[in-house]
Amino acid sequence: MTNLFIFSNDLRLQDNEALYEASVNADALEAVFLFSPNKWKLHNESSLKIKFQLNNLEILKEQLERLNINLKILKAENIEEEAELIANEAEKINAKKVFINSEYGINEQKRDSKLKKMLGDSKIDFEIYDSSIIDPKNIFTGSGTFFKVFTPYSRAFRAELNQDYLRLFPSPKKQKEMISSSDEIPSFELNDAIKENAIKSYSAGEENAVNSLENFIDEKISNYKIERDFPSKDSTSKLSVYLSSGIISAKTCVVYLLKRLDDAPGTGQYSWFNEIIWREFYKYIIFHYPRVSMRKSFNEKYDSVEWRESEEDFDAWSKGETGFPIIDAAMKQLITTGWMHNRLRMIVAMFLSKNLLVDWKKGEEFFMQNLIDGDHASNVGGWQWSASTGVDAAPYFRIFNPITQSEKFDKDGVFLKKYLPNLSTLTNKEIHNPDTQTRKNLNYPLPITDLSFSRKRAIEVFSKI
Repeated sequence: MTNLFIFSNDLRLQDNEALYEASVNADALEAVFLFSPNKWKLHNESSLKIKFQLNNLEILKEQLERLNINLKILKAENIEEEAELIANEAEKINAKKVFINSEYGINEQKRDSKLKKMLGDSKIDFEIYDSSIIDPKNIFTGSGTFFKVFTPYSRAFRAELNQDYLRLFPSPKKQKEMISSSDEIPSFELNDAIKENAIKSYSAGEENAVNSLENFIDEKISNYKIERDFPSKDSTSKLSVYLSSGIISAKTCVVYLLKRLDDAPGTGQYSWFNEIIWREFYKYIIFHYPRVSMRKSFNEKYDSVEWRESEEDFDAWSKGETGFPIIDAAMKQLITTGWMHNRLRMIVAMFLSKNLLVDWKKGEEFFMQNLIDGDHASNVGGWQWSASTGVDAAPYFRIFNPITQSEKFDKDGVFLKKYLPNLSTLTNKEIHNPDTQTRKNLNYPLPITDLSFSRKRAIEVFSKI
């Protein structure tokens, strides 16, 4: 019996349920990766993320071939074409079953529905496996509805979690022989010296992902709770780059954690586990509330917010030229490395959506276009949290002061000096908000908005909704 497996954001062998099941009781198995630049552009996937995925795919192809599984590249013009390409490939190799791990975006859900019908017409079975730690359909409130607030969701998640959910699936079974030779991985040029340099910082491959996980648990997690908010400290896991492309599963992270440490409240491991649950929560939200997947406000009333149209302010924000050092340093980190510290993501998002009153969707899109670890559900969820439009969001009157945030989380200006070298001569006190003359001397811009005025403006606009 011949089976067909479709890779998406699950570029790994370990703990890949659909891939494992596809290999069981099969005489031959072909794997497919959909190469779809137009879809990536539509979804605002960054060139760094695409390049990183293809780098991982090179390693994955070699691993599959050792298991007599060939990798086929199907080039799609858009997501609407994917179902037809998959169905045609299944017929071509006379596949008995097609296997895939679920994706929660509305476009992917529609594609899989279309594919199920097409395969059914051809008498080919279609098996969809859930890709969350706990299937979103299995977590609901006491009244049978779906959660809208994180804390009760996390309690239910932890209560539901058991060894059945924590089973890690092994690598796929070796097949008798390959169906055909594998395709070459398509080339993808970054055409940007900064991005070319950035991609070298990210080691591809499932083995490197697991090593990073183990190193974090063994060396850093004990201090995670107290150090995670300080961008100058190397205290976070940096696993998001692997999680967003499925090079490692969230379940693997949890299993490795619980093998070593207890999930005890108040500890670093409890706090980090909570971050994993946040990722699961945001996937849960876009599955049950599809409007969020379409970049609409979770809280519908905030669709009517009167956002400012200011390309000048957005341009200054996106280039890291706002005149607020912590904002500018954070944006420089993003555009030069493809990654931003989580505390900083909240600060810059709140600054754009509140102090500048620019539509959060513009910022969300810019993040996706630049992040190597861009994850649709988490990115939309995080932006809507900061903009006060989303599920379990910060109240609209909660607005971070970027200067006090800088003084609190980068007291000595270590992070600021790294990404704003023109301010490196300033004292630890003055670097957070240089005076006017110092700014002129160092060619650093004046603030593009008054914090007090812009805070009042945002509260006034939101309070009218």
